[in-house]
Amino acid sequence: MSNTRDARKLSVDGLEDLRRCAVAAVESGVPRTEVARRYGVSRQTVGAWVRAYRLEGSDALRPRRRGRRPGDQLALSSARQLWMLRTMTTTTPDKVGLRDVLWTWQSLAALAHREFGVVLGTTTIRNYLTRWGFCPDTSQPTWMLPHRAALAHELRATTGAGTAEAQRRPVTETLWTDHARVRWCVCGPPADPDSRMSLHSDVLFAVTSRRAVLFTPARDPYDGEEIREFYARLLSRHRGPVVLVPGWEPTRRTELLDLWISTHTERTPVAL
Repeated sequence: MSNTRDARKLSVDGLEDLRRCAVAAVESGVPRTEVARRYGVSRQTVGAWVRAYRLEGSDALRPRRRGRRPGDQLALSSARQLWMLRTMTTTTPDKVGLRDVLWTWQSLAALAHREFGVVLGTTTIRNYLTRWGFCPDTSQPTWMLPHRAALAHELRATTGAGTAEAQRRPVTETLWTDHARVRWCVCGPPADPDSRMSLHSDVLFAVTSRRAVLFTPARDPYDGEEIREFYARLLSRHRGPVVLVPGWEPTRRTELLDLWISTHTERTPVAL
């Protein structure tokens, strides 16, 4: 009478005993077909157990934990996460062949798809950024939204933007800008030290009134020249005027930023 036990329903210890008995039978000369019939498994399964035993020894017969190992469920491996981190903390999207001039959830998804053929949704990208240590507060624009109309009106009055021409080009977006020092971290498997990375990086970012986040790496977030470049990139993404609400001020080369703002007052009123 054949034994038709379902190996998938066995306990860990029971499965290990089954494997050892099956391998021992094959090693003693019993045909694999007979061993498979005797222990209620397929001939291919018996063959796999025997090959593993001959290659790795008896330890190969111990059942591995069912399910995926921690991190295996991630769409990007540790090495790919590391590559994404190094790219987004050292350059801007346009310099790696993407269409955008600042990193966004969409541009990161486009990068992952182009390089690795992986389709990542917005929620997945946000989860990766949180995992990597960068999660800017997007709640601020929510409570400031009721003040948007009053802010725009005050800025028109103080910047001379109340002319008929300016009124025909109303403010189309409010951007809350700030900088953050974040700790990016990717931890790969212990056997692959090159896949582990931990570093600090300065980031300039803006949060829109729709809670979208735009950011770029910064060598010195207090440098007026870097902030000017960041503002210029923000402005290039919008056709109409925008209101910039800075959450910090530069301390070095401020005259460069002041000059840039003074020449873009119609399109970029700044609320200090």
